[in-house]
Amino acid sequence: MKKLVLLALIGVTIISCKKEEPVKDYLILSGKIENFKKRNVSLSGFNFNKKIDFDRKTGSFVDTLKINHDGYYTLIVDKKPINLYLTKTDDTGLVFDFKNVDIINFEGKNANINSYFLEKQKTWKDIIVNANQFFALEEEEFLSKTEEYKDALTELSISKQLPADFLKHEVKNIDYECLRNLYNYEDYHATLTRNNDFKVSENFPNPIENFNFSSGEDYINSFSYRALLESELKNIAREKNKEGEDYYLTYLETIQTEVSDTIAKNDLLYKDAQSSITYASDLKEFYRKFMAYSTNEAHKKEITADYNMLKATAKGQPAPKFKNYINYDGGTTSMDDLLGKGKYLYIDVWATWCAVCKREIPLLKRLEQVYHGKNIEFVSINVDAKGNEEKWKETIQDREMTGIQLMGGDTNLKLDWTKDFLIKGLPRFILIDPDGKIVSPNAPAPSEGERLINMFDELEI
Repeated sequence: MKKLVLLALIGVTIISCKKEEPVKDYLILSGKIENFKKRNVSLSGFNFNKKIDFDRKTGSFVDTLKINHDGYYTLIVDKKPINLYLTKTDDTGLVFDFKNVDIINFEGKNANINSYFLEKQKTWKDIIVNANQFFALEEEEFLSKTEEYKDALTELSISKQLPADFLKHEVKNIDYECLRNLYNYEDYHATLTRNNDFKVSENFPNPIENFNFSSGEDYINSFSYRALLESELKNIAREKNKEGEDYYLTYLETIQTEVSDTIAKNDLLYKDAQSSITYASDLKEFYRKFMAYSTNEAHKKEITADYNMLKATAKGQPAPKFKNYINYDGGTTSMDDLLGKGKYLYIDVWATWCAVCKREIPLLKRLEQVYHGKNIEFVSINVDAKGNEEKWKETIQDREMTGIQLMGGDTNLKLDWTKDFLIKGLPRFILIDPDGKIVSPNAPAPSEGERLINMFDELEI
């Protein structure tokens, strides 16, 4: 008996000393690309973005990835998108010629799914041709094409003998893609046909009938679902928002009341707050509501940092000062050069590539004419990337821009002055009083005529 016990203990010792193999928690993504001379390769997915190093000498790339979920990703090769389905531990490879991305050899467990994506793209080209042509169709033909496309994709997905779990998500994906097209049809058709009075018929399908606002699974797996959900939430917020109210607050409240799924709600709140917090008219209330609605601690930490930064540029605070910006009339100009003259500063932050900025220019010029000789100075600060000084000057000349024209010399995401104001979108208008204090870090644009004039009147400008 003692001998048996001793042998058993020896066995346990041998087993316990055996080195445990590490559990694989990553995948290797690799590729070989012919006729590709650049380095612009990246991978994106739901809350995932990564640049991938491409070796031009070997014409290949290889990267070890840790992803949070199995699902849909897009490999972007110099603006050309390649749809991929990736799973956490399954290596994926692809070989293709950059001059012909319609033919790709996939390797790995998910090769069949990824090959299906290529055929799906071909189906779009064969039936839809292109988006502009599709949305310009008259209603009856548009609906017919939509059904033809949906039927073709459904048949294709079933015929490819795809894994059951993937197929379940893909059937929903196809449905959401078509619903999103229905949702956008009225606006896109009106724009493409230049018929601003266009309305769909009473019999047109309602794309959001029985729409589930709270599917975390669909939110993760379907770009079309996310886009459709966000569009409809913004539409609801616009309808709820009364004149004079803060739309950005209303949108936060709409997410809170309409979406119950934690994943979807937190992501929608966060993505909105990243850009909208800088535009909120009531910064403190916006922050309070975001913190009350979100349950994601990482998101809260980041938005708190933005909030603390924006408090320094709230109404009544001393305005941050820029130094030595290039002046179109020659030399350089700093904020201190503009203060001390008893005038308000109405500052337009813009860029030559920004179409909305350019639409404001004629209205800004008209505003300058109306307030010429009064206690206000109009200042335009360009935030094009480095090396665009000539383009900036040409735009000023072509559009006959007036007022004080300055150039920061870099983008709004890199200049200290614009980072102080947390300027993430353009154009941005800022109003500063004669003493250098902020009247509004988000002043109304010239296109918001009455709101802006009322502000000027209250200040007795």
